[in-house]
Amino acid sequence: MSHSDIFPTYRPPDWYPLQRALALVFGTAAIDATASFWFIGFVQGPADVGELRLYEYSTTRRRIALDRNGGAYRWFDEIGGYSRVDHEEALIGALV
Repeated sequence: MSHSDIFPTYRPPDWYPLQRALALVFGTAAIDATASFWFIGFVQGPADVGELRLYEYSTTRRRIALDRNGGAYRWFDEIGGYSRVDHEEALIGALV
């Protein structure tokens, strides 16, 4: 087992998708709400989408998964993976 298997290469947080999703649903003033989220990391999304970014809302500890363009996804146990959902549904689910 190599060092990179235990400690993956550092990648800086990608805040753009969250900023874009917040602006689409709540308006550009909501971009400041990004400060209330933690960047959790990158996960594998659907094959046709690729990598997703995970963010956790600091108050509820609920997560939202977004693609690089701000498209929203949710984990479904039934399919064992992420599937696309409505932006508003995903954000409200994380915030409430």
